[in-house]
Amino acid sequence: MPDQPPYMPTGIGMGMLVDDETKVGVLIFETAQGNFDFAVNLQAVAVLTKALNKIEMHLRSDKVH
Repeated sequence: MPDQPPYMPTGIGMGMLVDDETKVGVLIFETAQGNFDFAVNLQAVAVLTKALNKIEMHLRSDKVH
């Protein structure tokens, strides 16, 4: 378990950063402590998708771990 409680999002936003050669998505997690912005590329999207699917599976499970 973490040393301190995790931040709980109160909202989420997204944006795109684009220049002539690069396109990067930005996830913006809004919390009571402030906003946390994360730049993500396609590889990060794949990793986040797998992680979120796994979290969803565990949250929907009847078992408590």
